[in-house]
Amino acid sequence: MIRSIIHHLHELWERFIKAHDCPHAMAGGMAIGVFFGFIPVFGFKTLLALGTSLVTRCNLIAAVVGVTLHDIFCWSWPFLYRLEFQIGHWILSNPHQFAPKLLRTDFKLSEILQWENFITILYPWLLGSIIIAIPATIIAYIITLIFMCHRERKKAFQRDQATQACSNESFQLGINQ
Repeated sequence: MIRSIIHHLHELWERFIKAHDCPHAMAGGMAIGVFFGFIPVFGFKTLLALGTSLVTRCNLIAAVVGVTLHDIFCWSWPFLYRLEFQIGHWILSNPHQFAPKLLRTDFKLSEILQWENFITILYPWLLGSIIIAIPATIIAYIITLIFMCHRERKKAFQRDQATQACSNESFQLGINQ
């Protein structure tokens, strides 16, 4: 199972590296994927990232890679989700205060799926996730843009070297004849 996940991630990375799109489209797709990776819309993150990438004309593969990068760190989700909820609760409460600590006795399966509890948890969680997602999105955009611009410069340098080698070779052939 872990090998298949690693293989899938490797294939996505190879597609990302070999994509023939401009650096801004690649960076935009990555940023969109990272943004939706943080938003608590389970099962719809990839679809939302793909739809947003289509509308904004960003790279689709980069969006999928961005969402998948968030999924790699699934071991940290409980901490991240609690932090997102705390930030959202602090912003929405008046006077500002953090949510109370959770105890095991607070979790009752019959209460988890009640609509009132869903609404009181979803709004702070969504707000906190957006606040955390925005800086992560900006960082992902900048890092990807730098990486892709460096890759473009490297490709252009290699093309120039090949062109120069071909022209030197044809020049030498012309002199020898």
